[in-house]
Amino acid sequence: MSAFLNDYYLNIAVMTCLWAALSGAWNLMAGYGGLVSLGHAAFFGIGAYVTTIVYTKFGLSPWFGLLAAMLVTPSVAVALRWPCFRLRGAFFSLATLVFPIAMEIVANNWVELTRGSSGIAIPFNPGIENFIFRSRLAYLVAAFILMAIVYLITRWMHRGKLGLYLIAIRDDPATAASMGIDAVRVKLLVTAISGALTAAGGFFYAQYILFLDPPSMFSINVSIQIALLSIVGGLGTPAGPIVGSLLMTPVDGVLSQFLGGGPRLLIYGIVLLTVVLLAPHGIVGSIRQLRRAR
Repeated sequence: MSAFLNDYYLNIAVMTCLWAALSGAWNLMAGYGGLVSLGHAAFFGIGAYVTTIVYTKFGLSPWFGLLAAMLVTPSVAVALRWPCFRLRGAFFSLATLVFPIAMEIVANNWVELTRGSSGIAIPFNPGIENFIFRSRLAYLVAAFILMAIVYLITRWMHRGKLGLYLIAIRDDPATAASMGIDAVRVKLLVTAISGALTAAGGFFYAQYILFLDPPSMFSINVSIQIALLSIVGGLGTPAGPIVGSLLMTPVDGVLSQFLGGGPRLLIYGIVLLTVVLLAPHGIVGSIRQLRRAR
């Protein structure tokens, strides 16, 4: 048992829970509303930077930074996404791709606040008030709680009116409008919720890694990873992002440890392609279809 409690395996477990939470936040928009965003790295990075700046520059607890991030990020998310709601399908996705690129440029050039490409190192001062712990096990508990919160919010939405409205807007916008559903209002609401939860993931990542710089925080790879886990696990299902992360994150972690570089990406791609081909509706979605068929 102790072999699985070393830092390496605990780190994989922490990142599995964190990626599941981030992917679950993305799934609220893409899985239920059909708003396939490739720009969630912007919300992730904003959440991390707001938290870190509040802590390192103004000397306030990261918890205040989390509160600020969960207020600032939804506002930015709504402001950025509102003009894109007129776009459909791939055009919406391509438009959202611009956001993390723009935020990376801002972070690189606003040196007085973000320290630019040099990045920000967070002082190691352990304590619950700073959300910094000596043990990765504590981070694992916190990551699991974050994942559970996102899951419960998704379950609430899945069973409630908001989820039904989003699915109606996604599947038949004209019929949804004829029933009196305000599509823009519903989309803005789910965008704000998704942005706030993604910012919380950025807060956790910043306090876990204790260093952030623009290329890593606003990387398109973050957006792609978030999306892939929901696609693998099952879009529009509460458990899909968790299942996708439980499968793909440990695979990526193990491959990074023993292979790295090209071979890791090749094997990871083969595993991903195999899962998508065998379960085109995601693992959870395909299991549901098999149950219905029986």
